[in-house]
Formats: sequence, C-alpha cells, structure tokens
Amino acid sequence: MPSRSLQKQISIFLPLDDWRRVRREAARRQVPITELCRQWLRPGLDQLRRSDTDDREERPRAA
Repeated sequence: MPSRSLQKQISIFLPLDDWRRVRREAARRQVPITELCRQWLRPGLDQLRRSDTDDREERPRAA
C-alpha cells in the first residue's frame, strides 16, 4: 500500500471582503475554497521544492 506523506493544515486571516472574493471565485470555478487555494499555492510550492533540490545538490556532503 503506498504511504502518504504527513500533512499539516494552515490557516490565514483575510479581511471579510477578500474572503468573499475568494469564495465567489471558488464558486465560479465550481471548486471548494481549499482546492482553489491549493491551485494558487502550487506554483510557489513547486518553485520552493526545486530550490530545495538545487540547494541539496550544491551543498558538499559531510564526511
């Protein structure tokens, strides 16, 4: 059985007007707000993952 990585939940505070805008956009796309946020976060997370990989490749290994 494939193992799933551990997950953590994050939360943010938004002004109510911004939250309504996010909710409207999620409704327009017919996805939950959580999924919309994942879609928005994914490009930045992908960049961070690549950066982590690049950093590991550049660091000399400890003897």
